[in-house]
Amino acid sequence: MLTLVFLTWHAAYVVADDKQGGLSTISHVGFLEEKAKSGDIKTQLRLGTMYRDGQGVPRNSQKSFYWFLQAAKKGNVPAQLRVAKMLEQGVGTNENKAAAFIWFSKAAKSGNNDALTNVGKMHQFGIGTQIDLQKAFRSYLRAAEQNQSEAQFHVAQMLYKGLGINKDIGNAIIWFEKSADQGNVDAKNLLGTFYLKGIGVPKSTDRGLELIISAATEGHPAAFHNLGLVYQLGLGVPRNDIYAYLWFAVATKSGHQSAKRFREGAALSMTPDAINTARALASACERKNFKMCISF
Repeated sequence: MLTLVFLTWHAAYVVADDKQGGLSTISHVGFLEEKAKSGDIKTQLRLGTMYRDGQGVPRNSQKSFYWFLQAAKKGNVPAQLRVAKMLEQGVGTNENKAAAFIWFSKAAKSGNNDALTNVGKMHQFGIGTQIDLQKAFRSYLRAAEQNQSEAQFHVAQMLYKGLGINKDIGNAIIWFEKSADQGNVDAKNLLGTFYLKGIGVPKSTDRGLELIISAATEGHPAAFHNLGLVYQLGLGVPRNDIYAYLWFAVATKSGHQSAKRFREGAALSMTPDAINTARALASACERKNFKMCISF
């Protein structure tokens, strides 16, 4: 009788500890794995996350993939997304873009925004499937209509360029605005240049600078480059070679491909002291990981 009481107490302890997230012993993990093997989807997801993040167990991407796959096969959408991303990146399994596309497509059938956006990108760029711009646009649009900001940006770009759909700059601007309003930095930066140039919108230097500065504050390389152009050309601000060099330098360090050429061009009309000042400001921005460095 005493043994029975102990076993009952131990089982209750394991379940209670599981609910609290205190999964630190082999017995706890063994209990969860047995439960997962019986087909419990929530536990399969939990084990996948535990092995992915090293929560109470050593990190093991192969085991993480295995348990996410078990839940994915049962139709669990979050698991299908994780399996798709792991296949796409080759994490815990061999990289397989075609298989990733299949799993993204399964998740997209439920209307999942993330899945729809990924399916759109794969159709647009021929990743794991054939290029089909019309399918890409339709997939993006479904996600965009559910307020997915990245999808809204892609819809806007395709409308602006006439990819998979008739060119429509007016509607493109509407989608760029929606995406920017939700904080998408690509949309903020590009829309900012439209306002500076008056492309599809009334020309507004103030609005253009507001959007570009907002994107730059979040560390967007192209926005840094655009700030360099703003100071080089004196668009809405006094022309300033030091600040032009500064932002071209920051854009270069953060990965913008053509900013180095502009930085070198700006240096031609600057004194050595001015260049050193700009470099010091750029270094200060780099110490902030290129974010929140609009003011020094």
